[in-house]
Amino acid sequence: MTEKACSECHRLVEEENECPIDKNNDLRGNWSGLAVIYDPENSEIAEQLETSVAGRYAINVR
Repeated sequence: MTEKACSECHRLVEEENECPIDKNNDLRGNWSGLAVIYDPENSEIAEQLETSVAGRYAINVR
């Protein structure tokens, strides 16, 4: 199954029908770029993506 990205927080979701972070069900298959956040408290990328949860994120979601 292909990953989809949450239109709000950009979290990549594989099998769920809604984002586990913000419970948004607007998941999109058209995304590009990948950021893997391991330590969101010390990550500049996590700050740019405005997330405090570790995981895989899309850079651009269309």
